[in-house]
Amino acid sequence: MIETSQLQTLVAVARAKSFSKAAEDLSVTQSAISQSIKNLENKIEVKLFKRSGKKVVLTQEGEKLFSLASNFLGNLGDTLEEIQHDKESMSGKVRIGTLTGVGKSWLAHEMLEYAKEWDDLTVQITLGFQEDLVRAFESYRLDFLILPEESLPTVGEKALLSEEISTVVYPKDADFEIDPENLNLEDLSRIPTILFEEEDHLLQKWSREIFGKFPKKLNVRYIINSHGNMLQAVKEGMGMAVVPKHVLSRSYFKDHVNTLGEKYEVSNGKFYIVYHKGSEDLLRIQSTLSMLTKSENPLN
Repeated sequence: MIETSQLQTLVAVARAKSFSKAAEDLSVTQSAISQSIKNLENKIEVKLFKRSGKKVVLTQEGEKLFSLASNFLGNLGDTLEEIQHDKESMSGKVRIGTLTGVGKSWLAHEMLEYAKEWDDLTVQITLGFQEDLVRAFESYRLDFLILPEESLPTVGEKALLSEEISTVVYPKDADFEIDPENLNLEDLSRIPTILFEEEDHLLQKWSREIFGKFPKKLNVRYIINSHGNMLQAVKEGMGMAVVPKHVLSRSYFKDHVNTLGEKYEVSNGKFYIVYHKGSEDLLRIQSTLSMLTKSENPLN
C-alpha cells in the first residue's frame, strides 16, 4: 500500500526538480527524501525520476503517478479543511433516535425549534423500536440515542435526561364506576381497559408498583401501539389506560380525560441520552447535547 507521505515526497521532488530542495521544503534530510522515493519505486516496481543535467525530472510513469498524487493530496487537504470547519461550526448533520412516544410528545418539537435556529444544520430524527435504534447507533448511523436505562447499548457515553412518570387516565363521562380514593386490584380486573400492545409493560409496572402484583385477568376493550390513540379511546369512553405523563401533558386530549392524580403516578424509570465517545468535540454535538439536557425533567 502506498503511503500518503510517499506521495507528498513524490510531489515535492517533482515540483522542486531537486532532492535537496524538496528536503528543504519538507523540512527533512535529503537522505530521507531519497529513501522515500526509492521505497516507492521498489513498491510499484517502476522508475519515477531520471536525471536531466543537474535536475531530476519525472519519467512517463512518474508523470501519471504525479498527476494522481497531486489530485489526491489536493482533495485530501480540502476534505480535512472541511472537516475542521465542521468541527468548529454549527453545520453538518445531527442524527438522533428515540422511541415513537417520546419523539412525538417531546423530542420532535424540541428539535424542530432547535433546527430553526441554525440555517446550516440538518437535523434528522428517527422514531422506532429500541432494538432497531440501538443497532443504528452501534453502526454509527445515529449520533444520539434517547432510551430508558434498561435498553441502553453497551457502547457510548451517557447523560441522564429525565425520569418518565406514568399516570392513569379515564373518561370524564365514564359509564363504569371508578373511585380514585379506593381503587384496588379487583377494580383493575373489572374496569374496561385500553392496552398499549398485548403486553402493555407500562400497565404491568404501574399495577405492581401500586398493588404489588398484576391481576390474573383484565377487561380489555381496545389494544393499539400508540399512546395518542389510547387517549382518544379514553376520551370516547372505551375505558381507562396507563400512559406516560409527558404524552398526556402535550396531547390534545389532556382536557378531555380525567386522571387518578399524583397518588397513582409511578416512575417508569430513567431515560438517558447516549452519544459516541469523543463526538462531543464537534460543536454541533456539544451544542445539541447541552440543549437536550437543559430541560427540567421533560418526560414528567
